[in-house]
Amino acid sequence: MYQPLLAAGLQELPETFGLHAEAFIAHCIAFTVLVFIIVKFGLKPVMTLLEERRKRIVEGEEMHARSQKELAEVQAAGEKILDDARESGRKEMEHARATAAKLQDDLSAKASAEAQTVIENARKQAALDTQREKDALKGEFARLVAQATAQVTGKVLTEEDHRRINAEAISHL
Repeated sequence: MYQPLLAAGLQELPETFGLHAEAFIAHCIAFTVLVFIIVKFGLKPVMTLLEERRKRIVEGEEMHARSQKELAEVQAAGEKILDDARESGRKEMEHARATAAKLQDDLSAKASAEAQTVIENARKQAALDTQREKDALKGEFARLVAQATAQVTGKVLTEEDHRRINAEAISHL
């Protein structure tokens, strides 16, 4: 029932809209050629440029990530070097302090030993000086005793008399 009506409507359709087969085919061919030209010369280069740009962006992001990683590694290495230097400096300071303390102890011991030697030498020298003075006093005392004896007795004493009187006087001291 609708078929004849539909068939009649299809035949009148081109005339109603002014549709002509030759013009339609020419428009289709022109459209196809235009699409081909746009795709070939417009869209493909643009797509190629966009793909290259996307690749460069990806490479840039990868380089940025590598740079960040390398920067972190360099910072970590720098911190390790600083820590090692601090530790080495601390050890050197401890060693220097220990060496200084040992040197101070050694110098104190050496100074003490030298002081003891000086004191001992001074004591020996004082003892020698004391003995010399005692000997000098004994000699002077003996001379004075001999002189006093000579004056008291009125006799000139011989060398033998001097020795005997000196020996007696010294033995009584």
